[in-house]
Amino acid sequence: MADKRQNLLYPIFVLWGLIVVFLFTFYLLEEGVAESLQKYYLLPWTFLTGAVILIPSAYLFFKKKFDPFHPLVFPVWSYFFPAFFIGGLILSFDLSQPYYLVFIQDERYELPLTLVYVMLGFGGLALGFALPIGKKVGSFIAGRLPAWQWTPEQVLKPGVVLLGLGLANTLLAFSLGILGFQKTEEINSYDGIIFLLSLFWLEASFLLWLCIFRTRGKFNLNHYLVIGILLVTSLTKSAFQGNRGSLIQLFILIAFAFSFSGRKIELRHKIVSGLLLTVALVVGMIYGTTFRTIKTTEERMGIDEYAGIVVKTFEKVSEQDFGTILENGLTAMAERFESVSSLGVVVSNYEKLGSYEAGYGLDNNIWKDSITFLIPRILWNDKPVATDPGNYGELYFNFRENSFTITPMGDLLRNFGPVGVPVGMFILGLIIRAVFAALQENQEFSFWRATVFYMLLTSISYEGSYGLIVPYMVKVGIISVLGILLVRFMIGRRRLPGLRPGF
Repeated sequence: MADKRQNLLYPIFVLWGLIVVFLFTFYLLEEGVAESLQKYYLLPWTFLTGAVILIPSAYLFFKKKFDPFHPLVFPVWSYFFPAFFIGGLILSFDLSQPYYLVFIQDERYELPLTLVYVMLGFGGLALGFALPIGKKVGSFIAGRLPAWQWTPEQVLKPGVVLLGLGLANTLLAFSLGILGFQKTEEINSYDGIIFLLSLFWLEASFLLWLCIFRTRGKFNLNHYLVIGILLVTSLTKSAFQGNRGSLIQLFILIAFAFSFSGRKIELRHKIVSGLLLTVALVVGMIYGTTFRTIKTTEERMGIDEYAGIVVKTFEKVSEQDFGTILENGLTAMAERFESVSSLGVVVSNYEKLGSYEAGYGLDNNIWKDSITFLIPRILWNDKPVATDPGNYGELYFNFRENSFTITPMGDLLRNFGPVGVPVGMFILGLIIRAVFAALQENQEFSFWRATVFYMLLTSISYEGSYGLIVPYMVKVGIISVLGILLVRFMIGRRRLPGLRPGF
């Protein structure tokens, strides 16, 4: 399986290589080489960061164990490499000039220091994953999990039912302002539960794509109907989400399911996946930027009015000429990739602003979020709100109408200082290895294990707060297991191949 997935490395490298070449060729032709190297001092640190980030992937590749969805590889190509290597190059060549660079007091010292913290953080993550502690814990758990073995035919109909439940809760979440580019002014007791139940849609989508790819022989009418439903609902949800990464998330979902289905990866799959990933990236950037420009604020609105914004976005994009669309897409891409400067603001100011964090509800947020997350709001109505991106943006960036990148490294630095960065990421590495060993490592294919693993792996946000990673993983894990139990119930209690007594 790993050898087959190793083939997916090539379209990923081709994609990032083309993006780097295209961005810099475009810029250097416009500005000239001499004028573009405004932050040349950052280049050695950027290349060193890229090398550190790629070490685990290179090791797995040479050991012929490379897998793009390995827990140490997936965050590299989906976040760390574009955000801090490509992002570092973008910043070095002034392709991105965010206003908050003025908040960094000493760029020549603190921007390289920012990349040092990235290297320490990723190194801690890799070390925690590599040590045998997490593997032993995960293997212990794996031996006590049910060995349910289902066929695609058994899973298809229950998967559609689960998808329907997820869609219903997704529509409810949109109408309440929980999903999409909007937010509610007041958090209600049931908002969190409704949001989590909307994840049934994501879980069912992965499960159904897995069924499609695991099906051997010709598809029947049911298969084509399911594919149509999945594509229509996914693209519609992406349009309503109004963010730049929705299409990328859809690509990852389908690619993950294809990879874990055990199908042979051929040359045509590599070419198509590379093209689709590029299109998803560019189109998502253009659409998401245009959508937010039209809507302007995260003000909650009715579903009809919200749909009107979606229509206006498509009209606005279709009215622009190709050159303008491409330029806007590249500009948005450069701004979206580059995370060095936003993390640099934290590195530069966390000590000075530390005494003000309590007034914004940001002080000791990792401890608060870790302790209170298991208590539902319906039982604790005055439960403290998790790290508020608006308050974070107002304190550190003097602008609350945007969700600025925090990163686990930045969050750990704010809470525990420099030592907290490698230590906190080390602990996260142990947790991820335990999950990997429990659900995937050295195990045969299982519909339910692959689905829960996908839900947990993709629930980890390396852009957001460290304090929310484990709480969110636990919540996603609970809702994912609940979804699997519903599928198991609908499949029936009849004896299944590989079912252990007692399950």
